[in-house]
This record gives sequence, structure tokens and C-alpha cells, in this order.
Amino acid sequence: MAVCLMGLFFLMFAFSSNALAKKSRLSVGFTTEEALENLQTGEAWQYTEMGAVFWPLVYDQLWIMGPAPDYEPLPMIVERWETDDYQTWRFYLVKNAKFHDGKPVTAEDVAFTLWYLPKANPAWDYPDNDIEEKSSIKIIDEYTVEFTLAAKWPGKYPPASWMPVLPKHIWMPHKRKLVNFENKKCIGSGPFKLKKFKGGEYIWMVKNKKYWGEVPAVDEVVFKSYGSQDAINMALKKGQIEFIGYNGSSPLSVEDFKKEKNIDVAISPGIGINWLTFNLHKENAIQDLTVRKAIMHGIDRERLIQIVYLGYAQSADSFIYPEMPTYNPNLPKYDYDPDKARLMLENEGYLDKDGDGIRNDKKSGQNMSFEFLVPSAWPDEVKLAKVIKEQVKDIGIDVQLKVVDLDTYYEFIYTPKEDKFDISVSNEEPGPNGSWIWEFARGFHHGGAGWNQAYYDNPEFDKTLDAMNAETDIQKQKELTFKLQEIIAEDLPYALLVRPDLIGPYRTDKFEGHVETMGGLSTWINTWTYFKIKPKK
Repeated sequence: MAVCLMGLFFLMFAFSSNALAKKSRLSVGFTTEEALENLQTGEAWQYTEMGAVFWPLVYDQLWIMGPAPDYEPLPMIVERWETDDYQTWRFYLVKNAKFHDGKPVTAEDVAFTLWYLPKANPAWDYPDNDIEEKSSIKIIDEYTVEFTLAAKWPGKYPPASWMPVLPKHIWMPHKRKLVNFENKKCIGSGPFKLKKFKGGEYIWMVKNKKYWGEVPAVDEVVFKSYGSQDAINMALKKGQIEFIGYNGSSPLSVEDFKKEKNIDVAISPGIGINWLTFNLHKENAIQDLTVRKAIMHGIDRERLIQIVYLGYAQSADSFIYPEMPTYNPNLPKYDYDPDKARLMLENEGYLDKDGDGIRNDKKSGQNMSFEFLVPSAWPDEVKLAKVIKEQVKDIGIDVQLKVVDLDTYYEFIYTPKEDKFDISVSNEEPGPNGSWIWEFARGFHHGGAGWNQAYYDNPEFDKTLDAMNAETDIQKQKELTFKLQEIIAEDLPYALLVRPDLIGPYRTDKFEGHVETMGGLSTWINTWTYFKIKPKK
């Protein structure tokens, strides 16, 4: 029986008696083109920079991932959880938690959330939230809920990840259209309460003095939206904000900030990974594994890191972070070797027959030219694509950049069968165990439609993924996860490139206790800074 005890959670919050004497306000800046416009449960609420950090502060979760170096799952609004078979899970809630309106948090609220939120909005329909039947959720007593998943969920982290516990008495009337519920009062049970909100500009929160756990040390937290990197950098220098949240700052600003008297810069491993997606449905040379491997040997990742990220990035070769125990350190390496790439292509019959510097497709006889899809909203990725274009030209492959708006980009990559691209650049945050990202490689015939950007189909991969999801022995599951990584690295439907660092400049004159961990100072993985930070004495 897997059991996790409560005690560790109470280490989250720092408390300072001095903070009571004088009201403290922590101001955090965010810069995003998707500034939070509303408090609905759609993507505007969850997936914007501000939204991804806001909801774990206002709404309690069942559990939370602990900080470095262990990244242990810690109870949040529960005392413990347990499972015998990794498919049926029982969570025991704390008995003194209340929503901001004074109503108690009960198993009814958890059951409501578990069923309605993933069904109403696909944004919450992660594999570890997949409950097929409403009858699979049982309320044991007022503070105990049991649910059975559609499939086993073994591993270090329990199911129902990142899901906010919603108050049933407020949300029930909107159960059929949760996504459209305006949620203006935003009643949760978390350590902070919503005070004021202005779409696209700011979110103003105050500490919940009646919080069931330890009350935060700061009195208020304000999330401010800025229209540009220059504007947010200036705000930090002037002391208008205390640090830059979520994606942090540009590598270009590091040296500039280091010159400032009251500013320090936290450099943390990022949670976003950049990779190439090869459209394997397209009937051209991109289907040839030799071509894909040659492209990888033709890319100088260290040069990418220096040019695009000024050295603030790491080479990536897996969807799993190296900090995690399931990361496979022995994956095939595609070191930069243009001579090897040229020889591979020559031996495979891709020759430059007309002497124009571009190899000819051995089937069509036409120049090997691929459309490289990249969204205009991602400036670093646009720069990365331009560098790759020049690098692979050196091995005789032409790449034509196809820069499109973000909506068009998503439309194209999630419909690879329409053949609107040959190669695309992707950026995702796989999470600590990368569990959901494996759906990117699940065969279309096996349930991967809508996720499989590469149109990849390998029965061995599907079989291994199913075995991993069903395996309850942690060591055996680890071995299967290793194998998944090996299959992807060998078949190359996706080619991992770089993992940018998160650069978090922050002021040191008014607050202390910032938590530097994977994900920088402020992301959906790391909300610890808000729990630990306190005014300086």
C-alpha cells in the first residue's frame, strides 16, 4: 500500500511576526501576449503565465510537487492518500479547511471537481485525471473520497495533478458549461483570496487570514501585466515589482541586471523544452530515417545555445528532465558532425546532381527542400529556426521558413495529415514525469489522434507505453520509461534540441526567502516562492 503522510506540507509556509506590524505587498511582473483576460476555467484561466500561477494560490490542490532536490509529492489539502492497485485511489482531506466564503471543504467538492472539470474542458483532461464513469467516484465520508481511473497510474506522483478543488455550492449551477462560468468572485480555499481583478492588467490578492494551514508571511500579492520586456525590466529596476514571474527575463538582460545594486539573478533549469517535429505523413524525404538523422548531425546545438540563448540553456535529448529518476542518460547521441551527415546522405543516394549546393531527392529528382513551420509569437524559436536553416544548408538540405501566427501554427501541427508542414519547432513543458507528453507519440490507430503532431506510428512504442502505464513495480516502470525514450531517440519522429534556462531577476531590498528550483521563481511547477517569501526584517 502506497501511503503519503501529511507532515511535510506544513513546511511550505514561512511566517514572520514582523510582517504583521506593517502591511507588505509583493508585486510580480508578467509579460505575455496572452495576458489573463478572465477567470474562467478555459485556457485563458489555466494556461496564461499569470493564470498558471494564480490558481494554485487561490485554490487548494490535493497535492503539490515539492522543491529541489527531491521534488517529492507533498499533501496539500489532504492528510494522506493511498492505493493498493494504482487504479483506485483514496484521498483523506484535512478536516478544518474552509472556502473563502466560510463553507467547509468536503469530499463532495472534490468529487464534483474530479468529474465535471475534465469533462467540461479538455484542457484539464490529463491522463491522470481520466475517470470514465461518474459511479467510479465514491464519497466514503465527509472528508474521504475514492475514485477509480480509466487506467492504472503508478509512479512517484499521484493522479489528479494540478487540479484546483472547486466549491460545489458555487459551481454546481454551471456544471454543464463550466468553461463559460465567469467566476468573478473566485472563491477557493487557498492561502490567498482574490481582492480585485482587471482583465489583461492585474490580479490583486490578499492573504487568507483564516487559512487552514500556516498563513503566508506577505499580506498582499499583485500580479501585473506588462506589454514588453523593456517595460517589465524597467519596472523591476524602479522597484515597482519585486521579481519577474513565469518565463522570467531574456538572456540579454542578465549582465544589465547584475550591475544593479538591489537586484540578483536566479538561473534555474527551465521546464520548457524545444524540439523538432517531423511530419511523417508527408510523402517526401522527411520519411527517410537517414535524412532525419543527418539533419540532427547537421545541427550544432552548442552554437544554438550560444546564439539564441547566450549560453543560458542546456542540450536536451529526452522529454524527461535529467533531474528525474526516470531520465535515461544513455540515449543515442546526435553530436554535431556535418561530415558524417554528408556521408550518410551520399551513401543513401541523396546527391547534388546539378551542383547548386542542394541535394536532390533520390525519388523525385527535385531539390531536397522542406517547409519549416514556426510561430511568429515565439521570437527565440524563430531565431532558432533561422540558425538551423543555415546549418543544414551546409549539408545540402534546403529549409524554407514558414512563419505563421500562433492560431495557424496550432491548426497545422495538430492536423499533420493535411501536410501543411514538413518540420515544425515545438516548445512544451512536459512536467516532472513527462507522462502526458508521451501521447505525442501514440499511434493514431491507438488513440493518439489530436496529439500526435508527427503522425508517428510504431506498434512497439504503443505496446511499451501501455505496459508502462499498467506497471505497478516502480523499477520495472522505470525500465519501460527508459525504453520509450530509446525508441523516440532512435526513430526520431521528434528530435530534442535544447532546454532553455529560466532567468529570474529579483529585488533583494524588501523581501527574502525566494525559492530557486526547477522552473525558476514562479511557474506552475514552482509556486514555492509565494509560500516561503517574507518581508525583510
